[in-house]
Amino acid sequence: MERTKARILHVDDHQDTRLMMAALLQDCGYGVLTAGSVAEGFELAKEIDFDLYILDVRLPDGTGVELCQRLRALRPTIPILYYSAYGNEEDHENALTACGDAYLKKPVCIADIESSIAHLLAQRTEKA
Repeated sequence: MERTKARILHVDDHQDTRLMMAALLQDCGYGVLTAGSVAEGFELAKEIDFDLYILDVRLPDGTGVELCQRLRALRPTIPILYYSAYGNEEDHENALTACGDAYLKKPVCIADIESSIAHLLAQRTEKA
């Protein structure tokens, strides 16, 4: 990956969403790799040091919460942002209580996504 603001792994089961998100975030200066399942996402996370994870909640081989827990065990300090069309406020709170740092419900404008990413990365830097 070339030099970027941060390296992001985006895990979503919809290919069009992955392609759109990767293009938008790359335009914002981030390096982005994508995966379509829990297994693919976890394999990439083992191979590459990412600065932030963006996870869908529903994936073909598990949930974003399950992946979040596996990622936290692997790299406990990396921020995790859920980005999903599913669930209500209670579902969002339950996901964040189990694991994760922030939750955005689709659809969201790129400015809100970038703001959330910047906030999470700044928090990580402050903790370091």
